[in-house]
Amino acid sequence: MLTNELEIILDGSTNIFGAIGLQNIHNCLNAIASTRIGSVPLYRHFGTDWEWLDKPEPYAMAKYRADLMEAIDKYEPRIKVISISFRRSTADAFDGKLYPIVRFKIREVVEI
Repeated sequence: MLTNELEIILDGSTNIFGAIGLQNIHNCLNAIASTRIGSVPLYRHFGTDWEWLDKPEPYAMAKYRADLMEAIDKYEPRIKVISISFRRSTADAFDGKLYPIVRFKIREVVEI
């Protein structure tokens, strides 16, 4: 059984020290989304594949969404991802930025 749906924008902001509850989940999701596979010594498979970088936006969104869903499922067992969309703004598009919006449920057996 899962709890109600929540939504977090992954914008790269973290508060690593002292984070608890949803803030800790937010930090973990940001770390997963912003870490390139192969960049963490002794944990080379952690993160997401950045093969989508410099690709057309529709392809980049689809590839990033798929990679992120797989990585979150693997490295953040406290949540179940419902969907991933992207913040849409002209400024982000001009800057070439994709900010994922993760909609998820917290698994009932987990205390936050």
